Amino acid sequence: MKTVFRTLAAALTASALLPQEAAAQLSTPPVISSDMVLQQGREVPVWGKAAPGERVTVSFGGQKAKAKAAADSTWSVTLKPMQADATPRTLTIKGRKETIELTNVVVGEVWIAAGQSNMQYAMRRQKGFVPPANGVDSAQAELQQPANPMIRVYVSARRGQKPWAVAGPESLPQVSAVGYYFARSLQRSLGVPVGIVTAALGGTLIESWTPRQAYEQSPVFGGEIRQRGRIDGVGAGQWYNTFVAPMAPLAVRGFVWYQGENNCGAGDRRYAEKFGVMADWWRGAFRAADAPFYYVLLAPHVYSDRMHRHNHGPQTAETLPLFREQQKRAGQLAGNCEYVCITDLVDNLTDIHPSYKWTVGDRLARVALAKTYGRAGVEWSGPRAKAATASGGKITVTFGHAADSLRTRDGKRVGWFEVAGDDGVFHPAAADITSDSTVTAASIDVPRPRFVRFGWHETAQPNLENSCGLPAVPFAAMRAKDAN
Repeated sequence: MKTVFRTLAAALTASALLPQEAAAQLSTPPVISSDMVLQQGREVPVWGKAAPGERVTVSFGGQKAKAKAAADSTWSVTLKPMQADATPRTLTIKGRKETIELTNVVVGEVWIAAGQSNMQYAMRRQKGFVPPANGVDSAQAELQQPANPMIRVYVSARRGQKPWAVAGPESLPQVSAVGYYFARSLQRSLGVPVGIVTAALGGTLIESWTPRQAYEQSPVFGGEIRQRGRIDGVGAGQWYNTFVAPMAPLAVRGFVWYQGENNCGAGDRRYAEKFGVMADWWRGAFRAADAPFYYVLLAPHVYSDRMHRHNHGPQTAETLPLFREQQKRAGQLAGNCEYVCITDLVDNLTDIHPSYKWTVGDRLARVALAKTYGRAGVEWSGPRAKAATASGGKITVTFGHAADSLRTRDGKRVGWFEVAGDDGVFHPAAADITSDSTVTAASIDVPRPRFVRFGWHETAQPNLENSCGLPAVPFAAMRAKDAN
């Protein structure tokens, strides 16, 4: 909690202020609070409000930074980059007559976990969300554990911001389960304090997580937003303004993102470009041009049997695989992005909120450990198709990220491969693992196969994985080269 000291005279003066004057008392936003984590290795902004012209001094870890409140009462200072330190310290903010002391502040890694309902899916399972069909409910078990001061949590909610708190039974129930397990995996591996911010809301489209200004500045969307005031019929920025803007420019390492179900259900064919606009804006808002976005390819689900408020027409069994290709391209457009695959984590294909969020968080953490923190030997992806060759009526696909070798999760023959000839008509193929990194597929209906695809259906839950147990990534039609 914030501790504020005032002289008796100052307190009496404050009580006599008019409402608009009282609003200018020395303060910080909720995201600058006791129990927070300051991002290591980056400049750290600290900001707030004070009376216009008031001089403010911020002290922490031997540093002092000073500012003068502007005419609109805002002030901001920047602390120099610091090394991770789990020792609780006090961040002191001193004004002319008031002092704010933020206690139990540590230095480590800070990430924002954002998106829609599958990211909002909280540690305390909400009504309507079903427990996992296999194994224990890890989140419910975790809520019984004692508080862990090495993990700090912050929740940006629809009805306001919930200040930083030590992760424990009292603070975790509303925290994103994906976000928490991502943070827990990082903390255990890195050995430094980790802070995770939840900023998520169910049923939201990506347009609402990007401010209108971002679209206005986009060469792709600028004309559309200025002429129509909307993007694909959707208003921009509502949830960005509610959830994200109040936290900027908090110093962070990066973002984990789990969103797209509503855009997928609407048949969105411009999601990649929208993601790129969002990523650029968020990086600018948080003053972290190099911040990574790590995100989740949507899980198998029967989108063809759902009604969506922003439906652009009837959806088919190809809607989801087509959208996943948009998601893949989104990372390429935005740069410094990667995705994880979760085709193996669904118990019920009609449930858009699959369980096993702890596994999703762990997989995202694998990506961060390998790509952001440079941990050698961490396999962060399931098998990904690299190339295909045709020979003797068969197509052989070579995979990267096979780890030690390819295998099937259930010990059965590889499923969900399809091949096509020059006519482009796909037929189910019999497929077998033919080496540590290859699968060969063939169909009696396609004597001269030229194309191959994998997992190309909304219900596809392929059994192909690598030796680390990470599932193979579905892919669109790939043209095979002639082996000769």
